[in-house]
Amino acid sequence: MNRRLAAACGWLSLLLLAAAASGCAGAASKEKPAEAQIALIAPQRSGALADSIRLGAEAAAKEYGSQLLYMDANVSDSGEEGQLKAAQRAIALGASVLLLDPDSEQQLRLIAAEAGKAGASVVTLNDTYPVEGVASSISINNREAGRMAGEAMAELLHGKGIVSLLGSDSAAPGYEQRELGVVEALGRHKEITVHTGYSCGSSPDGCAEAARLLMEQADGVVALQEQGVLSTAQETVKRGLSSRVKIVGFGSEVPQLELLQDGIIDILVVQSGFNAGYLGMQQAHELLEGGHADRTVTLDTKVVNPDSMFWMDNQKLLFPFVK
Repeated sequence: MNRRLAAACGWLSLLLLAAAASGCAGAASKEKPAEAQIALIAPQRSGALADSIRLGAEAAAKEYGSQLLYMDANVSDSGEEGQLKAAQRAIALGASVLLLDPDSEQQLRLIAAEAGKAGASVVTLNDTYPVEGVASSISINNREAGRMAGEAMAELLHGKGIVSLLGSDSAAPGYEQRELGVVEALGRHKEITVHTGYSCGSSPDGCAEAARLLMEQADGVVALQEQGVLSTAQETVKRGLSSRVKIVGFGSEVPQLELLQDGIIDILVVQSGFNAGYLGMQQAHELLEGGHADRTVTLDTKVVNPDSMFWMDNQKLLFPFVK
């Protein structure tokens, strides 16, 4: 691993330990439920994005002098109701604003209903769902991000070739919008053929199998979610195709950044989870002050390659916790 990436990852490890410690402090705040006015509900899936969202929310809470209650799903909460139970606990502790990156539309619908009955507000992070009772949504423009990925792939292939699209099993609307954007961008290039219909979830084995099926016939693969990107990259290495098959993906997980640095992944479309958490907390504070939150807040996305990942602006995006 490059020294700069190793140093940044080292800082990430230290800061995540600090975040864990602050999570313990948040648990202690249960003795004073009246102060716990804003709660961040953890997603069932963990990863660099979720960690960055938490760091951003904590930074904003410190700036605004607000107390942030971090609600992690208990082991017994695993499954479809994990976030709902965590939200119910937060409401019982006095939280009047809930921040969360929803695990599913149904989960969000149930949480919004619970919050509404308690007079609490909901702010979503990282996606926008057609659910009533959500005060504000912080998200990227997934359609535009998909176009960026498609254009990046077209440039890598010099406007000709076969591209396979590896989608997501998730029903989150953001993935559908990404796919539409990718297909739209690649459709502008008459000598590029796009193969769709492949998808996988968060299982490494499932994504690896999908990657094996699609890459033999492809000059390039666009993967819409983090695990799909990782599995595609790993399969190209195993099969000796890394120099032939171009890979464009989404995300900023440390393993993805390592593969990007090594040139296995050619392009990543990245967003700032830190900014999502920070701006979500900003909207929550506005609601607590009796103001009106913005219905939607759109985050920036950037295209990053092995050469540009260490540019100063991109460093701030990929490693916002490193001074």
